[in-house]
Amino acid sequence: MPRYLIIDGYNAIHKIDELEAKKDISLEAARLYFIKLLNDFMRRKNTFDKICIVFDSKEEALGVRRYSHGRVEALFATRDKDADSAIVDLLRKASPGDKISVASDDNFVKNHARVYSRDVISIKELENIIMLKRQSFKSKIREKGLGRDDIKDINTELKKRWGIE
Repeated sequence: MPRYLIIDGYNAIHKIDELEAKKDISLEAARLYFIKLLNDFMRRKNTFDKICIVFDSKEEALGVRRYSHGRVEALFATRDKDADSAIVDLLRKASPGDKISVASDDNFVKNHARVYSRDVISIKELENIIMLKRQSFKSKIREKGLGRDDIKDINTELKKRWGIE
């Protein structure tokens, strides 16, 4: 059963501090950085098969424009349809067997996700999922005050126990 995450794009950009800071450069910089963060997350974790971020757009073209970035897809709802309605359309058209989670703090989006029996994730939960897992093991080792010699001794001992050396 495929697992999807649908994200209310601008809702997330405006509420995640790291993305909000990028927005000061430009909205496009924030979107591209968000896509990069999500691709990094997808490489580290296999929680979802695909992530779809839906953004509002002011273009006059009809329908929805799609851009794929690996397993992360950016959808731009055009002037005739806002992002919230595009998300509801995705939920409506999805197969009942698909495991879909929706990340948004917008009540319209959350209520429709519940109507279609989909999981709802707050933007804060989304931030915790994609941001906290970026910490490296090295930083945890450094926090414990282990020096280079201690780390080397631990690695040598582990190699002996595992029969690598």
